[in-house]
Amino acid sequence: MEIDKLKKWMDAAQQIQSENFWNNIFDYQNQKAPSLSHFSTVAEFIPKCDLYESNNELVIEAEIPGVAKEDLHISIQQQLLTINGEYKALNQNRKYYLKERANRHFKKEVTLPYPILINKIKTEIRQGVLYIVMPIHQDDIENIPISFEQTNSE
Repeated sequence: MEIDKLKKWMDAAQQIQSENFWNNIFDYQNQKAPSLSHFSTVAEFIPKCDLYESNNELVIEAEIPGVAKEDLHISIQQQLLTINGEYKALNQNRKYYLKERANRHFKKEVTLPYPILINKIKTEIRQGVLYIVMPIHQDDIENIPISFEQTNSE
């Protein structure tokens, strides 16, 4: 490797390691959100979810604003629920003057705490929130008894 290239690489590595570099990337001094000109995190593209139990059912609420029903796929394998989808924000027939929302795919996986009755799942989208209601399969929940040995203490 040539010395000049090595020096350039070392300079770049030092810049990345400096606190100022990362403060500039995220504009911490100005308390601004990162812009698309910097880079965005993967977490922005994954829907936020709540999972809770209600009336012997597991319920997932997932934020999916702007995702059409036909761009959404839900599957369950064993106790792993997977939500795949695509945000489609680009319209080929428009002349954009500002375009900050990109088309992007997402995949959210949630491990369910109980087995469920797959054939009785209900789904609904209301005001940008996906609701998945899954009845718990009580027959598959096994309680394991715990026995204690009693020892004589002397």
